[in-house]
Amino acid sequence: MRGPQKIVPPLVGGGSRRGFACLLLAFILLIPASCGVKTKPSLPQKSTNARVVDLKGAWQGGYVELKGSVSGSSVPDPEVTGARVHYAVYPVADPPCDGCPIEFQGFHTYGTEVIREDRFFCKIPGALKGNLYYFEVQLTGNKGSLGPPSNRAKVVVE
Repeated sequence: MRGPQKIVPPLVGGGSRRGFACLLLAFILLIPASCGVKTKPSLPQKSTNARVVDLKGAWQGGYVELKGSVSGSSVPDPEVTGARVHYAVYPVADPPCDGCPIEFQGFHTYGTEVIREDRFFCKIPGALKGNLYYFEVQLTGNKGSLGPPSNRAKVVVE
């Protein structure tokens, strides 16, 4: 048998000072600290308004050929330094549904050789038979900034 036990009444009417101090300390620690030093002002990174429109793709027996038109503020846009071609691969037997979002798995980067005046053209090697490919192109500007995405092109490789 145990000895006499002391009964402690519950806290009533606002708690203790130690609980309040702990709560106040936790609140102060959650407030982000700031040193007050500001960085130098900088202009936002400029991206190009040029974009590829009417993107179409075709399997040419060994590579995928992508074609489209370039539209933008001025064609050819001197700010355009190349293109980024995003791709997604699905088995032909298990394609995504129409209207389903496409998750791009990677991209290829090209220089200005893919843009001639107001036309976009590139060849993508390595496509495997039995797959369904989706492509989307973004033109790149100075310092790697990206322009708006093109429409999505679908290519079946059989």
